[in-house]
Amino acid sequence: MMGTEKDSRGALGRAGEEAACEELVRRGYEILERNVRLAGAEIDIIARDGPSLVFVEVRSRSSRRHGSPLETVGRRKQTRIARAAMAFLARQGGRQNATRFDVVGVDWVRGRAVCTVIPGAFDSPF
Repeated sequence: MMGTEKDSRGALGRAGEEAACEELVRRGYEILERNVRLAGAEIDIIARDGPSLVFVEVRSRSSRRHGSPLETVGRRKQTRIARAAMAFLARQGGRQNATRFDVVGVDWVRGRAVCTVIPGAFDSPF
């Protein structure tokens, strides 16, 4: 029985998140939590980078036919991530030091993940 397109996208997303975590750790980030669902949205990775608490969105693509992974994080997605981040901070008792929103684009090239990390990719709209 063949898997569905959604199954293959889910597998690609999970593999992309794994590759993103490896890249972030290589860059010195400490991974705190993954796949946190709050306020109707999901934060892929919550990490610490020095004094900053970082909310990371991971976008994976198997081809550039529909643009780069980084181009897919539009204003609507940013707002959802920021809302979830605010809920996370409230759950933790308020703002902690500096916070930042990073995006990791994962392109799959000949079966290997190529990660592009954009620190401070967007600001909270709130």
